[in-house]
This record gives sequence, C-alpha cells and structure tokens, in this order.
Amino acid sequence: MFTSEAILSGLMKAFAFLARPKPQPKTKYTYRTAGTAVHARRRLRPSETVAINALVSDLAILDPNNSDHDAKIKETINALGKLPVKFVPIKRETRISTSKVYPYRSTKRGA
Repeated sequence: MFTSEAILSGLMKAFAFLARPKPQPKTKYTYRTAGTAVHARRRLRPSETVAINALVSDLAILDPNNSDHDAKIKETINALGKLPVKFVPIKRETRISTSKVYPYRSTKRGA
C-alpha cells in the first residue's frame, strides 16, 4: 500500500516542518525603567504608615544626581529597609506604532 519512498518523503517533510524556525510575534510595546515604588509587605499599622510616608516624602525631596545628598539618601533607604516595605521596579510602557502612512493619500480627505 505505502512504499518506503512515500513514507520516507513524508517523514522528511514532517521533519522539515518541525525544524524550520517559528515566526516570532511582533512586539507591541517597549519598556523603559522609570524608578521604583515602595509597597507594603503586609497590612500596615497607622503608626507604620505615618513613618513610611514621612521617609518617602523626605526621599522624594532629595536629588539623586547631587553628590551632597548621597549620605542622606543612603540613610533614608536604610531606615525604609527596617520597615515592612518592598521596593518594586516600575517600567514605563510605550506602544510601538506599526501603522503605515501613504504619501499618495489625498489631502482633501483630511489624511
């Protein structure tokens, strides 16, 4: 019924299908780092919330590019590390446009 050549060619076609590279889906977004956020590890007591908010507001005032503030920033982050918080990295998402602009489109139509 089936010849060995037909079986062999079928196996070769199947192997070629499996071995070819799979097309990668196009990426729709690019991501850039945008700093870190402070999140609570558990439900906070009111006194802990006040302490964390005070430290975060002190940290927001300081400029990380100014070398005079390095010691104060390190001290504030160490104080935050002793409280039940975690630092979560934030990424900013930017959509990649794949739309095409045609140069021959009529300007009378508003495009």
